Amino acid sequence: MKRFYNIVVIALFTLIYGVCEAQIIFLENSHDFGEIVEDGGKVEHIFTFRNISPKPTVVVSAYTSCGCTKVEFSRKPVMPDSTATMKVVFNPMNYPGSFARKITIVTADGALKEPLLITGKVLPRKKTIEEEFPIVLGEGVRVATNAHSFGYLEHGKMKQSTFEIYNGAKKSVALAVENPYSELEFYLPEQIESGEKMAINFTCLLPENSAKYGSLAYEVSLLVDGKKALYPFIINGLAIDSRDENANNRSQMVALSENFIKFGAVKCDVAKLVREIELRNEGNRAIEIRKIELADKGFSVDLEGDSTIEAGGKRKIKVEIYPSQLPFGAVVEKLRIVSNDPKSPVLTIRVSAIVER
Repeated sequence: MKRFYNIVVIALFTLIYGVCEAQIIFLENSHDFGEIVEDGGKVEHIFTFRNISPKPTVVVSAYTSCGCTKVEFSRKPVMPDSTATMKVVFNPMNYPGSFARKITIVTADGALKEPLLITGKVLPRKKTIEEEFPIVLGEGVRVATNAHSFGYLEHGKMKQSTFEIYNGAKKSVALAVENPYSELEFYLPEQIESGEKMAINFTCLLPENSAKYGSLAYEVSLLVDGKKALYPFIINGLAIDSRDENANNRSQMVALSENFIKFGAVKCDVAKLVREIELRNEGNRAIEIRKIELADKGFSVDLEGDSTIEAGGKRKIKVEIYPSQLPFGAVVEKLRIVSNDPKSPVLTIRVSAIVER
């Protein structure tokens, strides 16, 4: 409805005044609010502009880069050499830290080249314990988050992180973990006092000769006074070969003929459909395909030939889907190819289909 109104305004304005060449210029294009408090309420600033053309002009819309910023203005025509104002309102709640928001102004003749800009720094409010530690693990113990992704886990290189926890019980509680994974190590005290905040440190180190590649997912249970927490710690990563520090500066070796396989609409009673893509080695040395991953149910993937691709060589990858094993509607899965390409060790292809009755 708003868009329709804007179109009508432009059309009427053009009929009355012809093809308008109106221009507006703001007396200032930016404003810095400085430091403001997150829970201190909304702040606002008035921008003034002038119509410097010989014809009337009208501001049709003003849109911002964030829902935290609103703009108030009039759509009444602004006469030549007259001024008008525009109020920009910023709500800092839930936006701690430095901010920069652009406001694009559109007149009947189009968008202005230079958007308005508001900047500042939001001083964070003191969060409640429930906000800081939203996940309840049991026995009064809460955690900021119970999930962590390491991203790439290179063989022979340690990565570390923490889980932040809080004891809201009126007594101290004992802590321990059930960790069945040799590559994970957890470091935590034997107990946490009432009202205490602390970090559980953990590391992941895959051996240099590890046979693990691709997606890794770990679930580790925290024991609170000997009882399993309501939710486990979930840790993810992508296992790859060790890379040297210049890996990102090298040219990519592995290339794909396409990055999206679309099966389109398929009937649920079709036994099998097949698509092929080509994997090329555009480098000057052989590469090893370490692993190819795709969803277990309803899909299969097969690499033609062995896993070594010589420089300039090619391999076909056959992707099959079994519609009868898939749910009705749109299905999208990720096919991951893990290799020892130092630049791009993991390539991702999206595989999609629409299963119909």
